[in-house]
Amino acid sequence: MRVTFLAALGAALLAVLPLGSAAAVAQGDADRVGYMLGLDDVETDLALISAMVMPGADLRFAVDADGQADSGALRRDGGDWVWRAPSSPGVSRITFINGGQARDILVFVLTPFENGRQSELNGYRIGAYSPDPHRGLDVYRPPEGFIEVTRDMRDLYVSPNFQLWQFLCKQQPDHDTAYLLIRPSMLAKLESVLDAVQGAGHDVPTLTVMSGFRTPWYNASIGNRTTSSRHLFGGAADVFVDADGNGWMDDLNGDGRIDIGDARMLAGWAEDISESTGNRYWPAGGLGIYSANSVRGPFVHIDARGYRARW
Repeated sequence: MRVTFLAALGAALLAVLPLGSAAAVAQGDADRVGYMLGLDDVETDLALISAMVMPGADLRFAVDADGQADSGALRRDGGDWVWRAPSSPGVSRITFINGGQARDILVFVLTPFENGRQSELNGYRIGAYSPDPHRGLDVYRPPEGFIEVTRDMRDLYVSPNFQLWQFLCKQQPDHDTAYLLIRPSMLAKLESVLDAVQGAGHDVPTLTVMSGFRTPWYNASIGNRTTSSRHLFGGAADVFVDADGNGWMDDLNGDGRIDIGDARMLAGWAEDISESTGNRYWPAGGLGIYSANSVRGPFVHIDARGYRARW
């Protein structure tokens, strides 16, 4: 499992290691730390998590730890920490340390986007979001900006075992700069499912993300008419387990077949987590099971939509 560079090398190296060092260290067992951090709609013990914020906006962390940031302004506010983002888009690193255990938060300062007035960013097609949030929920409001992903950023780890490229929309693959959204609640759920998969004896370093973020333009181009898919907001992933690297789901239940039974097993592990933890640890969301077709194997959809859904 992947560790942050601070857990591996010590807090003294913070000032000399460049941004991204958290994604470039040896394997280890420190994916999680011994204290919790509250961020957006999730509480997590992950040693590395990512978040998004608009330029110049504040991001609040509920955590009992010492903190430092490589840019922006980090200050205490009661029992929390508040970080004010720089005025320009980019990536910043915030580190919290408690009892010698360090955790990193990669914060993506978003490139602004005006829904309804813009349809693309630097030639990358976005499309348009519905101006009316689904069920009136804030998580369905049109995004005000997107993470700008240059080619040299794609291998960046956004949580201990997931990289940025895994969530990119499958459009314009040759475009130098891509844009996406990715939410900490989704990362926390995927890491918990991966823990369950590994705990069941399946030797995989990550889950295969068949579909992560989708722009409204791409979603429409593949014939999907919904305007409320969590994929559009960076809060969903279609995943499967692929230890042998053949691009298909593994035989998880050991019956000698690759079919919907394997997707049911993967979904069952996710459901067990949902039933045994509170919503701060497993944010309420959707869980869907899909059978194979002629072009892909079975998979499971996992999202953090703010309310329970099953199919």
